[in-house]
Amino acid sequence: MNRLFSQKMSRRKFITGVSTALLGLVIGCRQEQKLSPSPQAPPLQATPAAPLVPHITLLPPAGDAVPDMILHNAKVLTVDARDSIAQAIAIKDSVIQKVGSDQEVLATAGENTQRVDVGGRVITPGLIDAHIHLRAVGLNNVYFMPLIPPEVVDVQSLQKALAELVKKSAPGEWIQGYYMALRDKPIPDRYDLDAVSADNPVFIMQISGHYGVANSAALQLAGVNASTQSPAGGIIEKDKNGEPTGVFFNHVAMDILRKATPPITEEMTRDGILTVQPLMAATGMTSFHDNNIRDLKTIRIYQELAKNGQMYLRSTLYYTLEYQQNLQNLAKIDYYEDALTRFAGYKILIDGSGLTAFCHEKHNGVAWTKTTWEADIYQQTIRALHDSGGQISVHCVGDAAVDLTIDAYEAAMNANPRPDPRHRIEHAVLTTPQATQRIKDLGILIHTNPQFLYIFGSGFIQIFGEHRAERIIPTREWLESGVHLSIGSDAPSCPWYAPCATLAGAMNRMAYTKQVIGSDQALTFMEALRAHTYEAAYAAHEEHLKGSIEPGKYADLAVWQQDPEGMTPGELFNMPPMYMTLVGGKVVHQA
Repeated sequence: MNRLFSQKMSRRKFITGVSTALLGLVIGCRQEQKLSPSPQAPPLQATPAAPLVPHITLLPPAGDAVPDMILHNAKVLTVDARDSIAQAIAIKDSVIQKVGSDQEVLATAGENTQRVDVGGRVITPGLIDAHIHLRAVGLNNVYFMPLIPPEVVDVQSLQKALAELVKKSAPGEWIQGYYMALRDKPIPDRYDLDAVSADNPVFIMQISGHYGVANSAALQLAGVNASTQSPAGGIIEKDKNGEPTGVFFNHVAMDILRKATPPITEEMTRDGILTVQPLMAATGMTSFHDNNIRDLKTIRIYQELAKNGQMYLRSTLYYTLEYQQNLQNLAKIDYYEDALTRFAGYKILIDGSGLTAFCHEKHNGVAWTKTTWEADIYQQTIRALHDSGGQISVHCVGDAAVDLTIDAYEAAMNANPRPDPRHRIEHAVLTTPQATQRIKDLGILIHTNPQFLYIFGSGFIQIFGEHRAERIIPTREWLESGVHLSIGSDAPSCPWYAPCATLAGAMNRMAYTKQVIGSDQALTFMEALRAHTYEAAYAAHEEHLKGSIEPGKYADLAVWQQDPEGMTPGELFNMPPMYMTLVGGKVVHQA
């Protein structure tokens, strides 16, 4: 019998020491919100701890045990090492028991076995989104209002939409939203918002989540004026007269404004997660990695929902360290694990969007030499987090950000050669050819988001230029070099959370202007499917539990309405919801 268990790992004494040491490095480093280098910082002394890898081990049920359910008359794309195709799957106690032909598998049925004829449909492993912000998706339409196409396409339509929100709002009530792109003015300013809302404070983020704009009422409430300096790692934009334009780049800058916004309540977070869960299940998603959790209460809410039986999708959680001061929270994390949720490690952002990508060469964005962390403290933090035993993922858009992160990972691994840490680089929009080999040699993983090419691709070309744009998200180069590659949505930074959209983007690499970016880097359907299933599981040390249809793994399955292998990317993008989605052999979505 398979035994699943919950475990709380006692790591607080070690992590408290690490966080205290790191905090000591940054005390006194800030001078008027600017970090100064600390080249003489003493090396950290850290005691190695057990890695944060899953403790759950599954074994296939005994071959003579009567299965609970059999799915048959199917085309089963197993995504095993040989990409085998089968016809039927037997499930026992939430685990896959047998995979094979209809005849072989149906022969194991007992009197009480539920037989499900799927009518020749395709079954794949449940899709795993290895980079999605589920909590943030749940806050859309509740805390943040959509200001996106087709309704909002330019400044005039943005103002019209905001004016409608103002009419529905009480005097002085905050209005917050997100926008995609405006044809006539890519980044609006405070005066565009002031024209429709002089009294209600307004703050809207660009959909990427890395920059936003506030009106004058919001700036006043936040105390932002001409004397307010940009924080280290962020930009508070000023006009030629030194007055703030209302535009903020990077989270550390936006946080200065957001300190005045209404708090996101626990009820909002909880209800948002539960609201989007069935939407995700309908897309065939059975697991997700939320690797940008900026507060401990969200980790706790995920864990409580799993403990209380309210979650049926599996979650892997990463805590974001936006500031050095966040290190003191490491000792407060509940390192809880059960069959549905697991705390896996830590997330850092070292640059922002394409406009503030940290690059080796100048680009046409806003800033190209800025990192969100001071380099010395960043490297010390990577070393300490590595020593803690956790997995690290780092947001990198520019090629210099990628190389700085590779250097930090390599130094940490050389100093403490932990086995198979599987540290990650997120997005990797722009990389050098030399970085690919280093990533492979060091066992670093890449997670990227093909839909960036659709929503931001033309912008990347404008920012980086035609020549560098040839190296935007080179997925085939990574695969052929032996790099472990996973893909996901990055929703809500991209508006399409359905895995079908991500798969289509990996296959056609098309921008919204219809321009194909790097056609030689396109993936086949099966390559993209593997990156969204097995490799996504591998990206969290979970490939022994899920990601392929093999005996001894969770019966996390997606039954497709139509055969995706024969579809064009456009047809795949517009796929209807799944016919059926199962998590642990339980149906969580039925068309």
